[in-house]
Amino acid sequence: MLNLLGEYTCKVDAKGRVSFPSRLRKQLDGVLHHGLVLNRDIFEKCLVLYPKPEWDKVNAEMAQLSRYNRKHQQFQRMFMKGATAVELDGAGRISLPALLMQYAGVDLKEDNEIIISGLGEKLEIWNKAAYEAQVLGDDIDFGDLAEDVRGDIEPEA
Repeated sequence: MLNLLGEYTCKVDAKGRVSFPSRLRKQLDGVLHHGLVLNRDIFEKCLVLYPKPEWDKVNAEMAQLSRYNRKHQQFQRMFMKGATAVELDGAGRISLPALLMQYAGVDLKEDNEIIISGLGEKLEIWNKAAYEAQVLGDDIDFGDLAEDVRGDIEPEA
């Protein structure tokens, strides 16, 4: 099981390529040879980068949806929209497709800084300003959120 950790500030070059942080490459060492899948996030204007074995688990969940249920198909269509297989090139970079960069608010002409953040079995890729506003913003009381989400769950012994 992966436990991807850390926050990394990176720059996207004029061709949409990002030098993948070496610490993340080390964390992904056992699965990187399978490849990576980049997709839109469901809830936020950021991208999610899955190691291929984790993406395969997500895809298996999608396969359980009924092809005869309109809402299931609509969800699957919307979720899969833009999903792209990506690989590290010889220089340790990944290419971010233009449509996905647009979705995440990464504008190569304005601000090409992004945050890559470990989130357990996947990575999130954020426009730096959006990350700071959403994740580091003062509008969320982390203590209240922790109580709502984890307050009734006892840690395993």
